[in-house]
Amino acid sequence: MKISKKILRPNTEFDSGRVQQYVLPSKDLRITQITTFCPGDVGPGAIHLYLIESKDALILLDTGVPTHIVRSTFYALFDRPVPPEIAALPDHLSEEQLTEGLKIAGYSIEDIDLLIISHGHWDHYLMGRSILNHCQAQVAAHVLETPWICNPWMSTVFWLTRGEQLKGSGMPAMNSPINFTERKLDPMFSDYSLAVDLPIFLEGDLPADLSTRGIEVKHLPGHTSGSIGLVVGKEGEEQILLCGDAILNPITPNPDDLLAYLRTLEDLKGFEAVRLALPAHGDEIDNLSLRVNFLEKHHYRRLRLTHELCQKDKSAWDLATVKGFFNTEVDKGEANFLAASEALIHMEMLKMVDALFRTKVKNGIHYFRATDEPSAAVHARIMSLVRDRKTIPLMRY
Repeated sequence: MKISKKILRPNTEFDSGRVQQYVLPSKDLRITQITTFCPGDVGPGAIHLYLIESKDALILLDTGVPTHIVRSTFYALFDRPVPPEIAALPDHLSEEQLTEGLKIAGYSIEDIDLLIISHGHWDHYLMGRSILNHCQAQVAAHVLETPWICNPWMSTVFWLTRGEQLKGSGMPAMNSPINFTERKLDPMFSDYSLAVDLPIFLEGDLPADLSTRGIEVKHLPGHTSGSIGLVVGKEGEEQILLCGDAILNPITPNPDDLLAYLRTLEDLKGFEAVRLALPAHGDEIDNLSLRVNFLEKHHYRRLRLTHELCQKDKSAWDLATVKGFFNTEVDKGEANFLAASEALIHMEMLKMVDALFRTKVKNGIHYFRATDEPSAAVHARIMSLVRDRKTIPLMRY
């Protein structure tokens, strides 16, 4: 028997609203993908939530983000006006799409037993409060993600720490939501934190008072330190990997720690029973090995390019705005924290293997230069570090 799937409802607007169901060979495990709204111009695009039905429990993986927060926060951070078609959307569109998707699957929010957060980025947990207002579900997440999910001030912490880091990369200042003069925070920093009842710190069975046979937790760090995936399916049968943002298709995830991410890609090569990987954004992945190999080659190519481009002093922002470094051109005069972060982690990886060194700090901006050795020698050291699990870098930067 193979995994079967069917579309119960197609997308309705902005590539969201679709409900698609996957039935595993054992028939007592079923996954319903519910696609909720999030824009692609200032966000990652529509968000897939996954309802897992077993004999023992009803589980929802991730929550999506309320539509009104997208309007008040996402566009403000990028200092962009809200497009008229987005402004016209109902405030609770995402919640309505989740409710309707559950109804099509034969359930309501009240039926959810367990809410699992794949990682602590806004689009994966901000609708949690709304869900928990209507059910008694327990919340599970990796313990390394709890500072993001549980701390009501984590958005402010992120802004104050990452903002300074990216300033040091040379990126232009972002639109600040913090009024330092009046000591005020923008309403975008309202408290959407969740209490995590069941912290995950080991792979294997879910840490719940529920029997959840056929569901296994996998730690997939790199995109964030506590990113997790769920392998759904019984041993000896075709399985599905719910991978959050650890692997995406067709876009490439933005790693927070490139060494951890490359090690995760190595680990994913061993997921031989996984027939299908379902990410939080974009298209399903029907060949996990092929996608993992693509992502691995993508980052090794970018590391080689970074080494070549840094033969002269460069800041991370200089690198990010070189034509051809990314598939789409990055405007040097417009803040783009994803581009700056991506460039920075590739520079960081080269620094870990002594192929890049800091030459100066000028006006608060850090500049780096690469060694003049052959790229093949640098690649060999990176591969050795990735595969040597006994070695943990003492300092990241």
